[in-house]
Amino acid sequence: MLVLWPTPGAEIDPADAYARDSRPAPSGRPWVMINMISAVDGGATDPAGRSGGLGGPADKQVFAAVRSVADVIVAGAGTVAGEDYGPARLSPALRSARREQGRPEVPRIAVVTASLRIDPGRRLFAEAEPEARPLVLTTEAADADRRRALSAVAEVISVGEDRVDWHLALAALGEATGARVVLCEGGPSTNAQLVAEDLVDEMCVTLSPSLVGGAAPRIVDGPAAGRLVPLELGRALTADGYLFLRYVRR
Repeated sequence: MLVLWPTPGAEIDPADAYARDSRPAPSGRPWVMINMISAVDGGATDPAGRSGGLGGPADKQVFAAVRSVADVIVAGAGTVAGEDYGPARLSPALRSARREQGRPEVPRIAVVTASLRIDPGRRLFAEAEPEARPLVLTTEAADADRRRALSAVAEVISVGEDRVDWHLALAALGEATGARVVLCEGGPSTNAQLVAEDLVDEMCVTLSPSLVGGAAPRIVDGPAAGRLVPLELGRALTADGYLFLRYVRR
């Protein structure tokens, strides 16, 4: 993969690049990354409403590299359902590298749902390895019957009374898993909540060589209040017409 910034013209393995990046955990919480893909016109999904349709082989390579540095991967229930999430899968090489670092071979998946309206029969739960059961971040007000059903297949954690409190959620993930790096994969409204709470330390954006048009959402889009967060470009890679941009909090 070709480096455009900061060393133009160099070739690099994205797995090595993302593994070498410094991610010091802020006081009291893990480092928070967001990783999203966007069409050139800003659309975050293809016409079928899925982000996967914007990707390609190079994107999948960077997607895996970013996932490999995370201790926990967070996604909203809508994203989990819409993208048909399963457990995190990494190549043998990436699993081996994590094992040599004394980390679990794959990151845990955490689903965010204030209402617990997610089917416990989804493959995310059914295919999970016993030592990597998904976590479900929810609220005290969530339906008790749904809580019992999900508790059979996941670790359910309340992080707020009637809405998910992201400060409590990140602290809970750190306590439950020892996580130092949390990766959020959306959706756009989940990302918007993290931006509104000023909890984003790193933003990884894949720019897909495509146009979508229509009413496709942005990668950060939702009812949460907006906030201007200055970022600094840490790296830009390219392959197959895609741009892979890594920004960090200035």
